[in-house]
Amino acid sequence: MAGPSEPDGGPIVERTPLVAPVSDAPWSDAFVAQALEVFFVCLRDAGLRELRPIHAGSLRLGLAVGAAPGDVVLGAVARYGLTPVVVHSTSWRSEPGRVILTYVAAVAAPDALSPYLADEPVGRSELARGEATAAPAAIAESQVLEHALRHLSWLVRDDAAVGEALAAWRPWLEAYVPEPFRSL
Repeated sequence: MAGPSEPDGGPIVERTPLVAPVSDAPWSDAFVAQALEVFFVCLRDAGLRELRPIHAGSLRLGLAVGAAPGDVVLGAVARYGLTPVVVHSTSWRSEPGRVILTYVAAVAAPDALSPYLADEPVGRSELARGEATAAPAAIAESQVLEHALRHLSWLVRDDAAVGEALAAWRPWLEAYVPEPFRSL
């Protein structure tokens, strides 16, 4: 049996015009230009390690309307075969066309690492500094991770659940000066 045809007998061909990528499409209630950025960090004998995607400095995920960011992050942790210890949002920033919500995922050191993740020592970085009423002109991923670890350093001291979950991390996190409200 032949498929449907137009009145002239020719096949029906969908004549949808090409459209811009979703990132360039106008706003709608079904799409919001929000992104999640996730830094996976684990503790090994030698110290803190970053488990980052082999193709980028951090994992970036789209955040669908109505999605719970923490659940999306936990899903990413599971997809990479990692075990979460603490998952916490640490900052947000804007980039052209999107708002980025950053999470740090403290994970158990994996026995076997996904081939899509690189295992690197966590380095130190100066924090990005802006003006009293303006964000920094540029923010590097290393600065975002530095801020996230300072945030964990504060939480391990201030939040009983995080302090308990990251008790073994405390000697390494003490090197980070917590600055949760420095700009205020």
